[in-house]
Amino acid sequence: MLDVGERIPDVTVWTGPNRRASLRELVSEGRVLLLFYLFDWSST
Repeated sequence: MLDVGERIPDVTVWTGPNRRASLRELVSEGRVLLLFYLFDWSST
């Protein structure tokens, strides 16, 4: 967990099927809520 004022890691996140974005890019546009789903876009 990050503390207030701490820099976010420079990572790439999946924003949709076959779509990636830099976490820093997303945060620069405003607040971000990250949700993690195991195999969210898989057919299983």
